[in-house]
Amino acid sequence: MPRQYIDPQPRLGFSQAVAVESNGVKQIFVSGQVGESEGLEAQSKEAFANLKSRLAAAGAEPTDVVKLTTYVVDYSPDKAPAAFAGYGDVFNDPDRMAANTLIGVHSLFQPHILIEVEAIAVVGDE
Repeated sequence: MPRQYIDPQPRLGFSQAVAVESNGVKQIFVSGQVGESEGLEAQSKEAFANLKSRLAAAGAEPTDVVKLTTYVVDYSPDKAPAAFAGYGDVFNDPDRMAANTLIGVHSLFQPHILIEVEAIAVVGDE
């Protein structure tokens, strides 16, 4: 089964995405994407933009995403608008919306990171 490693980060020990193709269907697993700006809303916009960029590098579109997982530090319902500020910039087809799980976490890999978004996409037979 052929694999494509997108933007490997040897120093950190992972790839930004891995694409696996079998029987004419490509599955793309995108590592958690983050933003570096100040504040949850700005980081959300950057994280979703980075996700879109990783998908493109693997030959996928946002409409190919079937599963998202969104991690938000110290989540509470009032943070939802800021947490998903970047979502609509990337996912704007109301007929092809991915499944999504939002998980509130104590912290992420760096203290200033407030949101991380990972995805699974499928390209091929529909």
